[in-house]
Amino acid sequence: MKGKIVKLTGGFYYVKSGPKIYETRARGNFRNENIKPLAGDDVEFKIENNSLGYIEKIYPRKNELMRPYVANVDQVLIVIPTKDPDYNLNLIDKVICSYENKVDILIAINKYDLNKKEAEKLFEIYSRAGFKSFLISYKFTFTIDLLREYLKGKTTALCGVSAAGKSTIASYILKKDILVGGVSKKTGRGKHTTRHVEIFSGDDETYIFDTPGFSSISLEIKSDELKDCFREFTLPSRECRFNDCNHINEPDCKVKELVSKGEISNSRYKNYLSIYKELKDKEEY
Repeated sequence: MKGKIVKLTGGFYYVKSGPKIYETRARGNFRNENIKPLAGDDVEFKIENNSLGYIEKIYPRKNELMRPYVANVDQVLIVIPTKDPDYNLNLIDKVICSYENKVDILIAINKYDLNKKEAEKLFEIYSRAGFKSFLISYKFTFTIDLLREYLKGKTTALCGVSAAGKSTIASYILKKDILVGGVSKKTGRGKHTTRHVEIFSGDDETYIFDTPGFSSISLEIKSDELKDCFREFTLPSRECRFNDCNHINEPDCKVKELVSKGEISNSRYKNYLSIYKELKDKEEY
């Protein structure tokens, strides 16, 4: 039988084949070959005596992401809450860097009704940087309807801090109830609702990975590779005096010129400098 792994937890892999979901284990030879099945994998499996199934083959992956650790993703939807909890754009830009040049990235500014002015500022930052961006709120269902069209027929990984609203978005997109958490009154941070990676599906071949929230991320790239993760730097960097310009202290830097003119977001550039320093310090250490 052929199917897709839609959930893994406690060493069990739940495979969707047709309308049914089967509980399976991986054959021992995967472990011996250091192959780990991932949520999103297309697999062949066998059911023995109508009980526990066993995965026998993993089909070649279109891609695999590290955060969340999933396979065969068409796009990532990064969810930024306008409020409750407060957003951290340095963290968001790190997350974007971890996906840039690997998979399509969409940005959803969620809970925009809580602070429309702040939401519009965030929308401006990321849409100008070149990301397809959405202002959404479950209180205004037309905003979810618009987003649904961009997710239709695709496999999308939701990504964001805890309580950003990922599970709520998935519930509205797929028109089914998915467990939803909230914000801790004591810490003001999101409570972890999703504790494992799971794919939820709709009626039109739309798949959504709902994944655990995060509070930090460490980039595994070199400092001089970082500029390639900020897409709005790509075109102006061709006009920099130096081909290897890092857009920091170099003279005649077109990127810095556009930042000073307000044509490249100052927020994004400041985060670039901060992340660059962090990577540089790690290399020197």
